[in-house]
Amino acid sequence: MIALAFAAVAAVLHLGTAWRYGYFRDELYFIATSKHLAWGYVDQPPLVALAAWFASPFGYNLIALRVLPALAAAGTVALAVTIARDFGAGRFGQLLAGTATLLLPAYLLLGNVLTTTSFEPFAWTLTIYACLRLERDSRYWILVMAAVAFGAYGKYSIALLAVALTIGMLAFRETRAAFRSVWFPVAVSGMLILIAPNLLWQMQHGWPFVEVIRGDDLHRHAFQNGVTLEYRDVASNAIAFVVEQFLYTGPVNAILWIAGLIAPFFFVALRPARFLAVAYAVLLTAGALLSAKGYYIIGFYAAPIALGSVAVERTGARWLRYAIFTLVAVAGAVAMPLSIPVLPVDALVAYSKALGLTGREGTPPHLIQPVFAEEFGWERLAADVATVYRALPPAQRARAAIYADTYGDAGALDFFGPRFGLPAAISTQNTYYLWGPGSNDGSTLVAIGGTRIALLRRYYRSCLLVKTSTEPYKWVVEGPAPIYACTSPMQPLPAIWRDLRWYGA
Repeated sequence: MIALAFAAVAAVLHLGTAWRYGYFRDELYFIATSKHLAWGYVDQPPLVALAAWFASPFGYNLIALRVLPALAAAGTVALAVTIARDFGAGRFGQLLAGTATLLLPAYLLLGNVLTTTSFEPFAWTLTIYACLRLERDSRYWILVMAAVAFGAYGKYSIALLAVALTIGMLAFRETRAAFRSVWFPVAVSGMLILIAPNLLWQMQHGWPFVEVIRGDDLHRHAFQNGVTLEYRDVASNAIAFVVEQFLYTGPVNAILWIAGLIAPFFFVALRPARFLAVAYAVLLTAGALLSAKGYYIIGFYAAPIALGSVAVERTGARWLRYAIFTLVAVAGAVAMPLSIPVLPVDALVAYSKALGLTGREGTPPHLIQPVFAEEFGWERLAADVATVYRALPPAQRARAAIYADTYGDAGALDFFGPRFGLPAAISTQNTYYLWGPGSNDGSTLVAIGGTRIALLRRYYRSCLLVKTSTEPYKWVVEGPAPIYACTSPMQPLPAIWRDLRWYGA
């Protein structure tokens, strides 16, 4: 009953705020991919495209687009409460687990926007829940199979979780026995069958996702405010990776998930969960060595938070238990506006300034939440591009192509462009590259963005900066978007298309 109540609160919280700002840049790309449904895409499995496709009958309304992430967030909270209950938590322990998971900053954010990571906390928590049940009933391998396959269609990083959990379970006698069950090979075989269509798509297209990972590694940079969370240097990135675990979960919640990893070695009732500590060590080590981004393992934390809640309930004086609960609730409430749009955007900027996060030393305050920042300016970009496009002579405009150097800009122009009379956008980043230049010969390109302009100038005798589209709310993540008019090509666009290709973020 407590689990269902928390799930309902989570769903209402997310759906009640999902409309407030605008479309996140990746969502606009997913809307584009939803119009080209396939078993795979250059940079992602197909689940997010399918989720966007479900919103198509509703005109891709923000709430319709985000209803599945909201339900996934609700499911994650319910699973955390269920895990706590299964390990003996009473009302207090379940309330603590539910509150901490509900208010965990990264989970609030992911439940309110459609990204490849949005389904990860639910898929990872469901996988861990099933593994925790294996000691009692080996048929839970079937649930492991379903959870891993579902997670793989959302994001490939669940493979890392599967490896980590396997190592963790093999480390202890009571969990090692599960691998001797006949259901284990059945589950592995079933999982491979379920994910085969996507793997075949990647294979047929030359494993482009591998190149995407390389591209991500090459294009890491600091935010406009100078804050750097990702580094190409392995040692520096490893430090940032560890620090980010505390930022994304919240330092107070860290008390619970750290306790949840340690407690199984001291409480007999939690003993079957010891493998999670080993699994987490594997994940943390692998993430550090592979220069992973901090949020790559964010799906792991609901289960140890649940176990930590059990430990808190069973130890310490009553005042200590309630002090921890109060800290979790207050810290979560204070951080909430930075993770979910409960405030109008200008009020959020003012709130961030009041917390000392922006506007220090007399500098102008800015919207500093990068995901929120990338929910603004897209319609304005389309209007600015349309101004340049309409200014072309009619004969030239009839043959002009709208070229965006990133999938975010391309998705925005595809979504908002028809309102301003723009043709479909083309791009050479990620899956847009596979869709090709269409019937465009490239005699005139209205080119948006600066990352490909040096290449374009190799193939066009003239690339003039005509206009710059600006959006103040985007300050922390992007500068102004330059808009060029490129004319007098040296070769037709199809001939140079491959040279313009780039995979990565």
